[in-house]
Amino acid sequence: MDRRTAIRTLATATALPVLAPEDATALLDARRLVASTPPTGGPHVPAALTEGELEIVGLVADIILPRTDTPGATDVGVPAFIDLIASEWMHADEARELSEGLARLDATATGRFDLPFASCTAPERLELVRELDEQLPPPGSADDRPEGFYPTLKRLVLVGYFTTEVGAAQTGYRITPGTFGGCVAPGTGR
Repeated sequence: MDRRTAIRTLATATALPVLAPEDATALLDARRLVASTPPTGGPHVPAALTEGELEIVGLVADIILPRTDTPGATDVGVPAFIDLIASEWMHADEARELSEGLARLDATATGRFDLPFASCTAPERLELVRELDEQLPPPGSADDRPEGFYPTLKRLVLVGYFTTEVGAAQTGYRITPGTFGGCVAPGTGR
């Protein structure tokens, strides 16, 4: 199983169903808002995150879900989605935890490689993100919804990606299964 398939399976099996119904609704509303915002011809202007934080979010998101034969995380607007969640739906302490976590990741990169995270090479960034992944509990463990900066960021990347048309098409996940026929006479289809 390749990495993309494994992440797709993880997202379908664990990431979306563990959301509380009110969380799922808020995240889907945010995805719709990001998708319906007309492009300005330029990059996303951050609302909650700084330009530097948004860049780090994009780099981490593309490590989690890179571009392959399908679009990667930044291709479908995951950083803008996460910025919108941080500005409109997260509590102030959660948004602060996200910013502080991004700052710690940047400081770790600077301490280890003498460069900020965004200036590190792709293998250096991958090494740092792998270390964060290794700290997560194994899937199916008792702690199935770990808290903290990286688990939250990774969950938002997965939800942000798999609630797009591109992501949903890969999983077969349907928010509203089946069709609604309305007031039709049984058996007539009209």
